[in-house]
Amino acid sequence: MKIFLLDADVIIWCAENNKLDSLFKGKKIKIPEVIYGQIRYKIDKETGEKKGIPLQKYIEDGSLEIIDDPISNDTREIMDKISKLPLPQIHHGEMECITLLKQNPNYKFCTGDRAAIKILGFFSLSDQAVSLEELVGRIRNLRDDFTKKYMKKYLEEGSTFGVQYKKK
Repeated sequence: MKIFLLDADVIIWCAENNKLDSLFKGKKIKIPEVIYGQIRYKIDKETGEKKGIPLQKYIEDGSLEIIDDPISNDTREIMDKISKLPLPQIHHGEMECITLLKQNPNYKFCTGDRAAIKILGFFSLSDQAVSLEELVGRIRNLRDDFTKKYMKKYLEEGSTFGVQYKKK
């Protein structure tokens, strides 16, 4: 069974657009504790108030699991390698997801973060990347960074970085 790791941007966008049920339906999803902490609340665009993202029902029905994955040697190794790349830094939660991907070939990672997508390509993890469009299906008004086309473009750029920088 495929297990999907989600970045904070995916969950926040789905919450803001009433797509959480579509996101979690029929899937096994895991997110690191650090990402859960980032998304526990979102800012309401209209009122500016902090509002909770209702994830408890997905935890209770088993479709969402919060995983505690402290920084490991594998994560440090990845951080060291990407620190030498001409890319913006990625967040700790994305780093943990990439570490989990390298350890578990049945995991797939969904993000709209350009730098994280490039790093997936760099580490030859393109087969474990999935866009929100692929994960949920067609969605009206989907942001470009959640499309299959966007994912493919930046995976290819990351793969090119891999060819250029792994030799050095």
